[in-house]
Amino acid sequence: MFVIIIGIILIVLFFLWYMWFLQKRNATTLNRYKERTDKLKESQLDDKIEKLEKMKLAGASESRFSQLKVEYHKQTDDILSDILKQIRAAEYKNTEFKVFGSANDLKKLNTAMDDFSNKISELSNGFEELLTSNELNATNSEKLQQQYQTLRKQILTQSFSYGPATDKLEDELSEIAGLLDKEKELTTKGDHIEASQCLDDVKLKLGLITDQVKIIEPLYHDLNEVFPGQIDEIKFVYQKLDKQHFKFNDDLVELISVVQQEINESITKLGELNFDAVNTNNEDIKQRIDDLYETLTLEIDGKREVLKEQKPVLDYLNHAVFQHNRLDTRIQKLQEGYILTDSLLDNFKTNFDTLNDIRREYDSDVQSIADKQVVFSQVKNNFKDIVKKLDDIEASEKTINDDLNQMLSSEQIARNSVDEYAKRLEIQKKMMEQLRLNGLPDDYLDYFYMVYDEINKLYDELDADQINMEDISKQVIVTQEDLNNLIEKTSKLKYNVELAEKLLQYANRYATKNPEFSDQLTRARSLFDDDYDYNEAVEVISKALEEVETGSVDRIKETINS
Repeated sequence: MFVIIIGIILIVLFFLWYMWFLQKRNATTLNRYKERTDKLKESQLDDKIEKLEKMKLAGASESRFSQLKVEYHKQTDDILSDILKQIRAAEYKNTEFKVFGSANDLKKLNTAMDDFSNKISELSNGFEELLTSNELNATNSEKLQQQYQTLRKQILTQSFSYGPATDKLEDELSEIAGLLDKEKELTTKGDHIEASQCLDDVKLKLGLITDQVKIIEPLYHDLNEVFPGQIDEIKFVYQKLDKQHFKFNDDLVELISVVQQEINESITKLGELNFDAVNTNNEDIKQRIDDLYETLTLEIDGKREVLKEQKPVLDYLNHAVFQHNRLDTRIQKLQEGYILTDSLLDNFKTNFDTLNDIRREYDSDVQSIADKQVVFSQVKNNFKDIVKKLDDIEASEKTINDDLNQMLSSEQIARNSVDEYAKRLEIQKKMMEQLRLNGLPDDYLDYFYMVYDEINKLYDELDADQINMEDISKQVIVTQEDLNNLIEKTSKLKYNVELAEKLLQYANRYATKNPEFSDQLTRARSLFDDDYDYNEAVEVISKALEEVETGSVDRIKETINS
């Protein structure tokens, strides 16, 4: 119980101490706020207001001053008074130990004093701007006046550089002069704000004119000096070439007139300060002038090239005709003994027609040159085309000649091949004769005589009045394949004959021991001697032998292979 009482006493003492502490802290804050209020009172702007009233402001400046002065009196008479009342109220609460209410009022006071201080600073700046506007305007006015005079002098003394744009520039300078006069009038009346706006407009317009001058000068330089000089040069060269009877694909007089019209149009647009249109027109003019230069150069170079290439092209054409005629003679001679392919003859005929067309084209161009009615660039291209065609003909006729040489070479190869085939066929025949057989299988004989007939047919075709080497070459390949097949058939037949003979000889040892084997042996001999079916004879006797003596057939085969 005693401890509880002690605890309560301690809590009460702590609370009283805390209240005392808050009261002291609030009192310190109040003292600081009073000092701050005293300083705010000292920062009165009455001296600035007095100076401004002596300036006898007018217009927008006067309106602005009145607005600031009303707001200032509101702050000093109403807002500051409220702040002082709030300080006294907070101080009273604090002395009455209403420390929490006092602390809350002090927070509001801090915000109000900050707002008041900021507002006073803002009003002070406003008054200061009005006080300095006259001096600032005077400084800017003098500076802008100098810039105006310098720019005006430049435009008046160098008007030749701006051409039709000069009038517009002078109009804009007149507007600036009017703004400067207006600024002086407003300053005299005391309307410094409106005067400042005039100076801002002057500054903007001076910058605009300066930029325009930078754009106008190079544009007008092109229109007044560069383009006319180029057009005069083009006219001079064209007239000179016209006297020399040069011809052109285009009407250069009309094209020059179009360029001149565009130059006049650009000059008009420049006078209107329509820079985008002038830029677009000037780019088109440059391109047109470049095209005119190129056209003149093309014909000058074309004449030089044509006169240089006229004889070489003729020599090349005559050479191509000579080569063609020589090849024609060879073809006619070869046609007496050979049948030439349609594609070869068609290509040769096409070359002949092309040479005639080239001759007509060349003669026409040369006649045009003689008649002085020629567009040299066109003839230059014609000569290039002729050379290209002659190159193609030369390549084509080289191929034709190579094909003829190949044909003659193929004939000799074919003759050698057929002789070789005949020898190899004779070898197959002798191989069969050496076997001394009673006969040969019908299918083998048919194939043998087929190859025999093919070889004889090749001999006949090679000895014909007109040899068709295309057909012969194909038949040589077919005959070679058939002969190879015959050789393979001969080898297989020879093997079967030798194997059958050995198997039948070996089988005699079992002829009387086994009736069934005896029947198969008899059948195999009949197939060999009477039917000439040596392959089947091998099959029958092999099967019979394997039944009576396994492995005997393989042993006999090994004797043949070895």
